Amino acid sequence: MMIDIDELANRIHADVFDVAKTGIPLGVFPNVFQKIAFELVNYENFNLEYTVAIMLSAFATAIGNTYHVRIKGKWVTACFLYMILVGRPGLGKTPPLSFLYFPIRDYDQRLLEQTRKEYEAYAQQQAVKKDGDVTEPIEKPRLMQTVISDFTQEAMLSIHYDNPRGIVLLVDEIVSLFNSVKRYSTKSNLIEDLLSAYSGQQLKAVRKSEVFPICIPHPCINLIGGIQTNLLDEIFRKEYVANGLTDRFLFVFPKNKKIPKWQIGIEQEKRPDTMSKWSYYINKVLNIPCPLSEDGITPQPIVLDFSEDARTYFYNWNNSIIEEVNGIEDDNEVESRKVKLNGNAARLALILQVMRWAAGECQMDCIDIISVKGAIQLIEYFEDSYKRVNALSGMDEPNRNQDRWLAMVGDTFTSSEAEQAGQKTGVSRRTVFSSLKRLCETTPPVLQKVKQGVYEKVVKRCTTALCTSALSDSSENGGEGKVQSADSAQEGGEDE
Repeated sequence: MMIDIDELANRIHADVFDVAKTGIPLGVFPNVFQKIAFELVNYENFNLEYTVAIMLSAFATAIGNTYHVRIKGKWVTACFLYMILVGRPGLGKTPPLSFLYFPIRDYDQRLLEQTRKEYEAYAQQQAVKKDGDVTEPIEKPRLMQTVISDFTQEAMLSIHYDNPRGIVLLVDEIVSLFNSVKRYSTKSNLIEDLLSAYSGQQLKAVRKSEVFPICIPHPCINLIGGIQTNLLDEIFRKEYVANGLTDRFLFVFPKNKKIPKWQIGIEQEKRPDTMSKWSYYINKVLNIPCPLSEDGITPQPIVLDFSEDARTYFYNWNNSIIEEVNGIEDDNEVESRKVKLNGNAARLALILQVMRWAAGECQMDCIDIISVKGAIQLIEYFEDSYKRVNALSGMDEPNRNQDRWLAMVGDTFTSSEAEQAGQKTGVSRRTVFSSLKRLCETTPPVLQKVKQGVYEKVVKRCTTALCTSALSDSSENGGEGKVQSADSAQEGGEDE
């Protein structure tokens, strides 16, 4: 059996760059896109995990409302992702964003030039119209944009109205997006619109210049941006967790935090034309038509169903999550995020199907089992990133104060005992259950769940664990934090 040269090269690069340690399932991508990713890592010093995640986002944006995927019955969704790139300063979140979204920005520039010419013709006709010209009137052209970065809620909806295919909110720092809610108006409905768009609900807004409100029947809004680890609490604010916005994001948090060194002498090498290759595939997707209904604003997408074996695989995977959730009796222990994974998994399957079609590996008549399996592997990667991000966001001072109840329970305890300890320290039941989940997911873990409703401390097996701050207040030890078990903390003794 002959081995594809690109496939062999990708295997070698995967070993060189320790892809297995990252946890990202690079094998779900066609070989041509793996090769592009490795070229960017090698020649541009891009982070591999950011690079392949942004590839997914860029493809989702290019697809837009041309194709939808049927998840189940009448449940059909457009192709979009809400994605956050997490990392320390200097790790390189912005460079791959700029590179991989360049073909779409270039596409926007071509649309702008075309609209300029159309507007000149429109303006000329308006000028001669006053002289009694009776030629058929030219409709006023609409400027179509795909990528927007600095905007108000009203501007976002206006741009999307003019571009029914879909838009992407691309921001270097995702925090600026959330801050814009307060910057422009305390009455901004931006967050509500993002929640509605994610659920496939139509969006409406009143423009000052229009008599009637604008209506976007099939919103398709992609969202991507970066955030530094020390700002994660802005994303995990109570209101965003409560309304489910945080649960809708896919997180990319590279395990390798080291900034790659610049390679001396690489400038003398003959570089592959990676941009031309990447642009070819993005433009191939951008050239897929997005027909509209007679009203000129409602997309008429092609809806792809799962193949029979793909549907069975997808349903079985989703049912395993449902069984897990159904097995939880206490509502406080149910993770709302888990029951939302199916939507993102279906969208990722659609994106992989289009990527494989663009690479000449499959047809676009359905979502096959290869794409579904790949999507589920990607979900597992993103969920691992989320757990590490969530644990990191819980390491602030307020959470340390909330975890004081932990010193009042034994090394093995029940959720009821935790709740009682919380009452004694003035911590609400809901906060206690939230802390139980967080302390199990932190790296390294403070707790482990032995069985339903029973937990065990792991501090004695991991002396550098986060529980140091949960069980011992450094200010009470002369400014020097000491690692303690629950029992020794109560007795004032040190854990050896």
